[in-house]
Amino acid sequence: MKIFIPMAGKGTRLRPFTLTCPKPLLKIIDKPIVEHLIDQITSKLTTPVDEIIYILGDEGYFNSVVVKSLTSISDKYNAKTKVYRQLDQLGTGHAIMCAEESLEGPSIVAYADTMIQGEISIDPDVDGIIWVKKVENPSSYGVVNLDRDGNISSLIEKPKDYISDLAVVGIYYFKDISLIRDELKIHLSEKLSPGKEYLLNFGIERMIDNKKIFKSQEIETWMDCGTPKLLIESAKKIMMKNADSDINSSFAKEGVVKINHPVFIGKDVKIKDSEIGPYVSISDNVHISSSSIKSTLIYTGAKVSNADIENSIFGAYSVYNGSSKEVFLGDYSQINDNEDN
Repeated sequence: MKIFIPMAGKGTRLRPFTLTCPKPLLKIIDKPIVEHLIDQITSKLTTPVDEIIYILGDEGYFNSVVVKSLTSISDKYNAKTKVYRQLDQLGTGHAIMCAEESLEGPSIVAYADTMIQGEISIDPDVDGIIWVKKVENPSSYGVVNLDRDGNISSLIEKPKDYISDLAVVGIYYFKDISLIRDELKIHLSEKLSPGKEYLLNFGIERMIDNKKIFKSQEIETWMDCGTPKLLIESAKKIMMKNADSDINSSFAKEGVVKINHPVFIGKDVKIKDSEIGPYVSISDNVHISSSSIKSTLIYTGAKVSNADIENSIFGAYSVYNGSSKEVFLGDYSQINDNEDN
């Protein structure tokens, strides 16, 4: 089994946190988003993953450090690493075709800003599987339409009229991904109209037209990490799932310190006279003093003091001395709302 992970975008909706770090490598609790995704997929598969293929953007942003980090993640799953580049953002189908020489055999395509919780099982008798989640407002999503046999008959992007409430979450299985490769070749030979893209859905729909069987499989939880607030919400869901496990390491504390679980605390963390949690993730080498913090992500080396905050993110090596309720502070940035302190 192969896993293809298109991740050439620069995560502009998550700036400033993605100015120097690609979105899939932002950490939630103890590991990057893309590793959570791989972990959630591989933990349910009965077939071992032999290779993970990452489709990256230009080397200026997705540099050798990024490639090394991704290789290290693959190594944890005893999988080979292969990297391709998508230098022009021409759509999901174009992204997959940038890895054309690897498009053969049983494969999963998973978009790197998606995380899930729930069953991932492969039916060997079908040609493809699309994982879905029931949503309240299907007009905001791409949805699947099912026939009377429960097979996927079509894919509809943001339908104006109700067709289905099963939204596509961005994870696909192909019994032989070379079949969609052949369909996408045709698609990429066509000239695009202004504002249009080469879509993965084109290849899937052509396969369905050719009598290939696609089934949908509903997952328990779908987490989107596209914006700072969605990133926080996704972290909360992961921490809820791990609420009964020990995800808190030892830390240095001074004065009165109260921890309201679930809370994740990394290495070499110092907390003084503060109340932390619930739903707080603190990375390594963070210092916190005289603060109350809830539903917040604090990245490596940050310093937070005199704060009463919730639903916030502090970037790596940021410094915050203040009292605002909601803060999004980028890497190496500083805010001092208490000049006299």
